[in-house]
Amino acid sequence: AGRAGGGAAAMAEPGTGEREQAQPGEQAQAQPPCPDWADDQRMAFLFSAFKRSREVNSSDWDAKLAFWPPLVLREAARRGRLAFQPRELSAWFRRKGAAPLGLGTVLQDMASRGLIQKESSFAASVDAGWLAWGVGLFLIKPLKWTLGSFLGNNAISPDEAYVIVERIKEKAAEVLQLCQNSLEPSHPVVAFGKLQDVCQSVCADEKTFCLCLLQLQKEKRVMVTEVDGDKIVKFSHSPANKVSAVTEIDVGVYQLVKCEMTLTEKVEALAQEGERCMEDVRSHLRAGKKHQALKSLRVKKRTGKRLESIEAKLHTIQAILDRIYSSQTDKTVVEAYQAGLGALRKSMKDVTVEKVDRLMDQIEQFCETQDDISQTLAGENLNTMGDADELEAELNALLEDAPEKILVLPDAPTRLLPGSPGLKLPEVPKPALTAL
Repeated sequence: AGRAGGGAAAMAEPGTGEREQAQPGEQAQAQPPCPDWADDQRMAFLFSAFKRSREVNSSDWDAKLAFWPPLVLREAARRGRLAFQPRELSAWFRRKGAAPLGLGTVLQDMASRGLIQKESSFAASVDAGWLAWGVGLFLIKPLKWTLGSFLGNNAISPDEAYVIVERIKEKAAEVLQLCQNSLEPSHPVVAFGKLQDVCQSVCADEKTFCLCLLQLQKEKRVMVTEVDGDKIVKFSHSPANKVSAVTEIDVGVYQLVKCEMTLTEKVEALAQEGERCMEDVRSHLRAGKKHQALKSLRVKKRTGKRLESIEAKLHTIQAILDRIYSSQTDKTVVEAYQAGLGALRKSMKDVTVEKVDRLMDQIEQFCETQDDISQTLAGENLNTMGDADELEAELNALLEDAPEKILVLPDAPTRLLPGSPGLKLPEVPKPALTAL
């Protein structure tokens, strides 16, 4: 702990990073790194060096280690950085001309918790042969990081780059998704340079692209190899699958695709050359130079023959590639059929014709039983008709026992009554109107 505190103070001494100017584009911050940035008393405590030993004042260490690591990760994400150098942090968090004195201890704590990792250690943990395809990727000498890694030297160097583990994982996932959406799914082998061009919208520079490839190779999502001096990359078909090793078929298809691109460029060049020859022929004829026009026409014919020959070869290669891609599709369909058949066989494993016959017999038996029950219930309901007859007989007997209570009404009249519609009344006399 004492060495860590001393190393942090040494890293922030004048001339080693404290008074160093920020990199271009990072000299001013649009907003404070944290809400407490204007609190002079709290910032003075957080910017001070760690105590020489944690046992002396554990609260000092705990408060600073709870503040600085999350702030470093947030600021790196805000700047879109996947890696940084310790001396850059002094510029990121410069406040009133002063830089934090305990960043070395902070970085050691972050490294011990797996939040950050040296670029050299990150590359060595993936593939010791990274120099074959990542020349110029890192800023330190191979011998330096090799000795440091194997001897266990965890000292913080201001010039050594560190990668942010979670940021690289997120960016690598974006690269993989972009590759699967942009490249030919039936043959996921592509040249290193072409893949880098495809990922320009995600990776701002070559270093970011190489770090993402290293992470994907660590996750076994991509495989990087070299064929005839060309670096090629093979990626997995889907995020759920691991990438397989590069096979001779992959190399053969890659070479066919490369040949197709070369022939396509030659066809375009010869077509343009033929057009130029025809322009020369017309120009010479307008100038009256018949001999020169004839010479240009001969060149045009030779160019046309070469163009026809190369186009024939190009069509052959394209036909082969089409068959390969079609076979890949057929293979996928056959695999889907096999998977469907396996699922159907598994689902019908315990189903036989005999079981179905027994089941149908049981269903028929239960239906007959249900019909018998319904008929039995219907028969019991018919017995209630006898009760209705008894009730009607009892009612008639009651009517015979009380005849005096029955009212005898007179017959309806048959003559017309006065005031009825059939009676005719005399007419009302109409007096004569006198003249006014």
